[in-house]
Amino acid sequence: MKTFQSITLILLLACMVSACKKIEDLQKDPAAVYDPAPKLIFTGLLMRASDAPWSQDQRHNQYMTQNEAYYAGQPYNWTTGSYEEAYGALRDVNRMEVEAQKAGELGAVYLSMAKFFKAYFFCRATAMFGDIPMSEAIKGEADNNFQPKYDTQQAVYAQVLNWLEEANTELEAHAAQGASLEGDFFYDGQIDKWRKLVNSFKLRVLMDLSKRADDTPDLRVKERFAELLANPSQFPLILSNQDNFQLLYNTINMYPLWPSDGIVIKRDARNTLGATYVDILKESRDPRLLIQALPAEGLRADPDNPFTAFQGGKTGDLQSTLLKQATEGQLSMINFDYWIASPSGIPAIQLGASEVQFALAEGVNRGWAAGNAAEHFELGIEESMKFYGVPADQISTFLAGNPYKGNNEDGLRQILTQKYVAFFENSGKQAFFEQRRTGVPTFSVGPANANNNEIPKRWAYPTAEYSTNEANLKEALQRQFKGSDTQNDIMWLIK
Repeated sequence: MKTFQSITLILLLACMVSACKKIEDLQKDPAAVYDPAPKLIFTGLLMRASDAPWSQDQRHNQYMTQNEAYYAGQPYNWTTGSYEEAYGALRDVNRMEVEAQKAGELGAVYLSMAKFFKAYFFCRATAMFGDIPMSEAIKGEADNNFQPKYDTQQAVYAQVLNWLEEANTELEAHAAQGASLEGDFFYDGQIDKWRKLVNSFKLRVLMDLSKRADDTPDLRVKERFAELLANPSQFPLILSNQDNFQLLYNTINMYPLWPSDGIVIKRDARNTLGATYVDILKESRDPRLLIQALPAEGLRADPDNPFTAFQGGKTGDLQSTLLKQATEGQLSMINFDYWIASPSGIPAIQLGASEVQFALAEGVNRGWAAGNAAEHFELGIEESMKFYGVPADQISTFLAGNPYKGNNEDGLRQILTQKYVAFFENSGKQAFFEQRRTGVPTFSVGPANANNNEIPKRWAYPTAEYSTNEANLKEALQRQFKGSDTQNDIMWLIK
């Protein structure tokens, strides 16, 4: 009898344990992935790292104008920004690190890529806001810290540069060992090309820090620039379009302009080119304009100068003014035959060869290192024009008609102007950040501006920070802006 009772008790306990396990199993989402491979997270990060063309960013860059009052125009009246774009991605970076550590040797390359992505996304956040949480960020689950301190912008950039240098060194070793980088639809797993991107992004960061090159010696801005220029084998860069960091579209991931029904209407008076951009190309007789845009229907071209038939709308004008001009055929629209000849459209560059060449030209012009600024200036123009398929003879004619003016202020303005031209419909907010840093080109301001006739300098911090991390936020605001938090405050980076 006792034996029977013992067996019954054991069976009951076993059933209870089994039932508990089943309940736990039932509580799990069967569609969820609880231990994702690093390559899966990596693929998701690539999508987060890309900015689409034809967005509101490009109107703020003054490449385009939106003329229909039903849609948002270009009043520069934004206030707060969002942390989600950067910190949502950084949470994924953190998870990729966790899963890569579990994978041992096979995950080592993803740990190196995590350093690049941390640099990439923390840079995005600090460029928008100023001081940001970094050293204590993304530690809510691990350290139960849901109120991270704000690191100074200088500290953020110091760490970013260190991550990029570590990533470059580690990726070189991974490539030598034949490591595999799966999940990569940008460079198809070619680690050498990722090294070029890492160093090219480092160059972008150094140029972003140009105003701090003399008063912040610990960042070694000039020295690091000189090292990049002098050691191409140690610091390979993106120098030709074949190495561009760019998103390719296809029939599944269709180009943003491609209509859902596949019916292309080759006229859009609501969206016209911006005068800030068009005027530069008209003055220099730039053949890229003839490819990107259409002549304004109501303008008659000078037979000796086809560029006179192109006209852009002034960003500062009211939408009603712009719409009237567009309706009357006074403004140029984009050339749909070029941009959407197919659902794959045109690749969206995130960081390309032309930007790198112009950055090298700028650094040499500023005296940061010895080199040939004129050569890099011309190569920057050439790579941009090649991207659009401009014939070689037209490139040569353009360069002959717009020679580099030397390592002086005029030459610097030329470099920065052509860099702005090359950013057309690519690289997200980078053209705006460059104009904020240099003042080139002069941005249009007029009656449409709803920010007291100012172009904003930053985004105010997310409103949620005032309720979830108030003490740390207010300390950072006091440190930076004497307590202010508006889109017009001047951050350390550009003072």
